[in-house]
Amino acid sequence: MSNDVDMTREMLRGSDPVPVEVAIGTAGDHIATATLTRILAVPRNQAGSGLRPRRRRVALAGGMLAAVTAGLVVLPSLTGSDQAFASWTPAPHGMSVQESTDAAASCRQMQEDGAGAKYANELSSAEPAVAERRGVWTTVVLAGTDGFSALCITDDSTHLFAKDMIGSVGRPTDYAAPAPRALTATDLGVGTMNAGDLSLAAGTAGSDIVGVVYHSRTHGDVSATVSQGRFALWLPGDELKDSSSNGVAVEVTYRDGRTGTSRLTL
Repeated sequence: MSNDVDMTREMLRGSDPVPVEVAIGTAGDHIATATLTRILAVPRNQAGSGLRPRRRRVALAGGMLAAVTAGLVVLPSLTGSDQAFASWTPAPHGMSVQESTDAAASCRQMQEDGAGAKYANELSSAEPAVAERRGVWTTVVLAGTDGFSALCITDDSTHLFAKDMIGSVGRPTDYAAPAPRALTATDLGVGTMNAGDLSLAAGTAGSDIVGVVYHSRTHGDVSATVSQGRFALWLPGDELKDSSSNGVAVEVTYRDGRTGTSRLTL
């Protein structure tokens, strides 16, 4: 692109900064692709030790969150009509089959047009595991094999090419399917969109888990969508800003109706 602009930003608040180069394309390009220039693979005091990390932590552009996904993508908003997430709801609402299909296709296309291009084969075969609405906001998780996932959170009230969107794409390092009553986070932390700060927790869920709830001090009980071995929840604000390192507790409901507590970390 002839007028690409490279920018370096501090991506993680409350953690070590991660330099990220963001290429902003021409007016005809509606997606910004991001390339990691450094990955926080190990703590600073272990840097250069040659130790193989159990997971890679990366930051999504646009001030997004720590994640164990291997790639990232952001669509910057031009208008952002739902300021301060005014329409957001703590409980997700489902979609019709057609709405879910359309949302999944939109997420897949946005990912393929950006950083997800390197995962073209995985994206083409990934199936929608999560498709929910919270007000005018749509969340989609496309799931593939070996832990591959692509996540998109989008303001559906804005016009095409002016959506407020943020997401992730890739697969965790050393992926292992969770035990029946376990949760594994693949996205966890806080980011900033035009509408404001956003806290997100998403990942894989064991086969015995049918419900996940985060008890927010600001918004009350925030329920996740749990579907096809995946879970996802998000809320306005920065409550989860330290969760990638300190962890966060969520309540889980098992298939037999019993409940327990799981602690999400990266």
